[in-house]
Amino acid sequence: MIFFKHIRISLKFIMGLAVFASMWASIASAANAPIPRVKPEAPNTSQLLSMADARNFRRGMRAADIRQWDNVERYVRRIKDPTAIRILNWRLAADDPAVSFKVLTDVIHNQSGWPRMTRIKSKGEIHLFDRPIPANDAIAWFMGTEPVSGEGRAAMAQAHYKLGQTDIADKWLRSAWRESRLSRDRQKRLFSRYKDRLSPGDHAARADHLIWLGKRYYGSAGGLLSLMTTSDKNLMDARMRVGANRSGMDRAIRRIPATSQDDTGLLFERARWRRTRKSEAYALPVYLQITTPPNSETGKKRLWREKKRMTYWALKEKNYENAYTLTLHHGFTSGPEFADAEFLSGWIALTKLNQPAVAAMHFATLKNGVGLPVSLGRASYWQGRAAEALGDSMSVSYYADAARYPNVYYSQLAAERLNQGYAYTNLPSEEAGWTVTPQFENQELVRALRMIGEIQSERTYNQFSFHMDDILQDPRELSQLAKLGKGFGFMKPSVRAAKQAGRLHTMLTESGYPKPDIVTNLPAHFDIPFVLAIARQESEFNAKASSHAKAYGMMQMINSTARVTARRAKIPYQRSWLTSDPEYAARLGAQHLHDLLREFDGSYIMAAAAYNAGGHRVRQWNKTYGDPRLGQIDPIDWLESLPFSETRNYIQRVMENLEVYRARLNNNQAELRLLHDITNGAFR
Repeated sequence: MIFFKHIRISLKFIMGLAVFASMWASIASAANAPIPRVKPEAPNTSQLLSMADARNFRRGMRAADIRQWDNVERYVRRIKDPTAIRILNWRLAADDPAVSFKVLTDVIHNQSGWPRMTRIKSKGEIHLFDRPIPANDAIAWFMGTEPVSGEGRAAMAQAHYKLGQTDIADKWLRSAWRESRLSRDRQKRLFSRYKDRLSPGDHAARADHLIWLGKRYYGSAGGLLSLMTTSDKNLMDARMRVGANRSGMDRAIRRIPATSQDDTGLLFERARWRRTRKSEAYALPVYLQITTPPNSETGKKRLWREKKRMTYWALKEKNYENAYTLTLHHGFTSGPEFADAEFLSGWIALTKLNQPAVAAMHFATLKNGVGLPVSLGRASYWQGRAAEALGDSMSVSYYADAARYPNVYYSQLAAERLNQGYAYTNLPSEEAGWTVTPQFENQELVRALRMIGEIQSERTYNQFSFHMDDILQDPRELSQLAKLGKGFGFMKPSVRAAKQAGRLHTMLTESGYPKPDIVTNLPAHFDIPFVLAIARQESEFNAKASSHAKAYGMMQMINSTARVTARRAKIPYQRSWLTSDPEYAARLGAQHLHDLLREFDGSYIMAAAAYNAGGHRVRQWNKTYGDPRLGQIDPIDWLESLPFSETRNYIQRVMENLEVYRARLNNNQAELRLLHDITNGAFR
């Protein structure tokens, strides 16, 4: 029997928690233990560094963590190992606001393949623009590469003007002026130096760019109004007045000639004002007038976010024709916005407008513009659905194409459809026939990772590992990267590396879908595969995870939910335990999932939606779109109707994880039953 001082717990509950006796005992003793002294410094042992270098490297990294940059420089001077020196110099370059131009230049020129290089280059380019540097030296500094910032483009213009190369300089100047943010002070300096080389059209283009960036940049845009033509001035002024909800909006709009009343930027601000100040219904006619995408990439993305929001509103209102129209004219040819828009167009055409031929065209466009398994599986599955609706025998081919990715939601649905609802998940072994790639260990970044891992600097390790999984193109190397992270106890970068291999169409089963004992050893009444599926999506098994939404631990529980769950389960609770005790966090998260499954009659998709967005929203969505448990709506369509992108993606990733984990817990083989799981759930 376990007694908790200062905590009242029933005898019945204590007896029921015999399995967790050791865990609760450790919690109780920790609660009553004396406050520990400052943790002593870990021994300066390293497989890679001398004792002196290991000590100074550890201290230098600690100084960087607390932003003591002078001390970092002091430790750099004491270290002999070149990789350790480069790591600390990299930290200076990335994070020290007063880092020297020399350190920045050394890192940029000698460590070009290291993480966060765009940020570091931007800092170097600011130095080039702000300080008097000989023109030839400034041009040589770029080593034939393109600038990454407005200051860099301005520095290139500055250097070429000094050399009398005005045509080249003009090109860089216009690029800096029309396409870059620049601080207000640097904008003034650039203008004062080269105003004679800039036209009213250049100023209008800059103002347009800044206005699309948002209200934060209205001050800089406003300073340009007097430099452009009257018509452009009136247009930009009206856009900013509407965007900032300033007085004189109507008068400013009336000053714009009829030929410019359909300007995309103006229509955007008017539509957004109507939506935020009045209602979606009042805004809809203006959104429908927007058929020309902005020139600005930022503008295209902002406009699509607004139109996408309106599309889901129109779906909620069963205004399907306008919902479809809102998805058109997006202006993207690739990227997530392109995939969203083309999928929505096709899905609405097929499921809401009964126009499978139109849908088929959108799904074909989608498939031709994406390359990741998640997107390819989705496109091919819905091509199959459209072909089926048309009576086209090609549907079988489309489903077969979709089913190539065993760990992807729509691929799993396609596999079931091919087999009349009966299929098996056979997961590949991660290392079957593979040999270790020696080039992986020969990379300096891998040596750096090992040094960082030895001192358990998890945040910096993640930065390096995430960067490497972005640049590695060999799944065997990604497998080695995943195992390296796991060897240091860092689960998040390990799972992330395996996910990246998946993007290269290779499934790393063991690394990508770990089975930590703290979950698999939970009591049998918990749905263990579902708990694993949620943990993988929530934190990638990072026991110390914390989010901006103040969710904590491997199961990413917020304090209020965790407290209520603990009270219902009659177990003690402290917020700190969510990150300090992974076993406790897994137990509490599993209990919350169990509660949600019961609340929603065993529906996995609703439990997952509630875990992500809250049960109150799920109940509201069931009223709005229909309840799939009652057969009021197809569960696939219910999921795609949800207005939050994050929640739609979350549920799909959790459900695909669930199918994989059923196999992982059964020697990598299990019946594939995704359609059953999203339709009926756990208790039916």
